[in-house]
Amino acid sequence: MTTRDRMPCLTVGDDAFERGLAHGKAFSADVAANVETYLRRFEASGLARGEAFDEARRWLQSMEAQNPEYVEEMRGIARGAAQSEDAVGLLNARYEIAFMIFGKDARSQGRAAAETDGCTTFGLLPEVCADGHTWLGQNWDWLEGVHRHTLVLRIERTSKPALVCMTEAGIVGGKMGVNECGIGLVENGLASSHDGANPYQKPFHMRCREVLDAERYDQALSSIVATHRTCSANFVIGAAGGEIIDFETSPDHVSYLHPVGGIVSHSNHFISAGHGESQMEKIAPNTLFRAARIRRLLQQGGGRIDIERMQAAMRDHFSAPHSLCRHPDPRQPESKRTMTAGAVLIDLDDRIMHVADGPPCENRFFPFPVRGH
Repeated sequence: MTTRDRMPCLTVGDDAFERGLAHGKAFSADVAANVETYLRRFEASGLARGEAFDEARRWLQSMEAQNPEYVEEMRGIARGAAQSEDAVGLLNARYEIAFMIFGKDARSQGRAAAETDGCTTFGLLPEVCADGHTWLGQNWDWLEGVHRHTLVLRIERTSKPALVCMTEAGIVGGKMGVNECGIGLVENGLASSHDGANPYQKPFHMRCREVLDAERYDQALSSIVATHRTCSANFVIGAAGGEIIDFETSPDHVSYLHPVGGIVSHSNHFISAGHGESQMEKIAPNTLFRAARIRRLLQQGGGRIDIERMQAAMRDHFSAPHSLCRHPDPRQPESKRTMTAGAVLIDLDDRIMHVADGPPCENRFFPFPVRGH
């Protein structure tokens, strides 16, 4: 594992292929490490390497028709990192491949699959924040092998809004971020018994990038709700000036959760009906308390919420190691161990994403504005 205090930041420009090329060249070793991490994770649940690449190839073909600019950036990454396009396709479709596996693990109730994933998100409206701004936050709990193979990607461009996002090396999309229009995103993994109903629909990471490509809030929402999905996911989309909606999505259904008392929070199970049987709590029962707990911690002490209270809530270790601030569990197989691989706090009004490069109890938050350094 490399040592670094601050997640590295890459600034790129208008041309999609050149963006990817710079990404691939600067993070070639990290791209290779992530490809290997996912191949090992898929193998651990019975998906052989050859089959994983076959699946990646099918996803690559479907992505080409859905968003050619996104795929052009993927091709740049492949060229820059000296990887095959299929390998980069595997990374950019890894959400769908992984969560189909997680759903199967949940249905099989295998003990080796226990505690597969996490992620805790929240959104705060201006009336509950000390600075009167709109905020989003997330502890991104994911595979230990991906930790320190991530980057902050800043895109300064004229063709679409400039943005800053956090992503894994090799993935175009950017999971959490904010653009110059004050539109921001955090999200959670979900799994439903209906997953897989619509094969090769627009993948999760492509939708994330399209949210951050939007100039208006309604455009940002369209990428989530306009088409059917292959796998379930939860998207928390906010906008400067005080708007946040949480979207629970499964292949054929979307539910809308709005802030209550100025706060919305989510973890990895469905709150709303209509999505089939929720799967993640079967293998990660910690999801059942994390969303409620972070809400209570944010409200603790009364008064308006400042960034220090947000950070304190995100450092909580109740039920460790499977807590809000997660650390690897040595009882799990190495390929399946998860941790808080990164944490973000996003000030939508100031267009700044604050990023901790790992568990927030051990890592400082550094600010990354949309424009500037």
